[in-house]
Amino acid sequence: MASRHPVFNQRVLIDTTPLPDNIPKVREIGASSAPLLSASYFIGARCKAYNDDYMLCKTQAHGKGELECMKEGRKVTRCAASV
Repeated sequence: MASRHPVFNQRVLIDTTPLPDNIPKVREIGASSAPLLSASYFIGARCKAYNDDYMLCKTQAHGKGELECMKEGRKVTRCAASV
């Protein structure tokens, strides 16, 4: 057996830094993984164009496009919320 015991941190980190004005405001979906997984086929079919734009942005940024691709990510979230 290992001599170390697991330590769990129960704190929640909330970043209060406001996003830039050029990034559209979107409410989060607020669903757990189960309903999102069951709706994933329909979300994927309806939001394919937005998701492709987001993935292209992330690919062109070589995985470092968190802020650069935020606008495309918000479009994906808005589309998924409309399903």
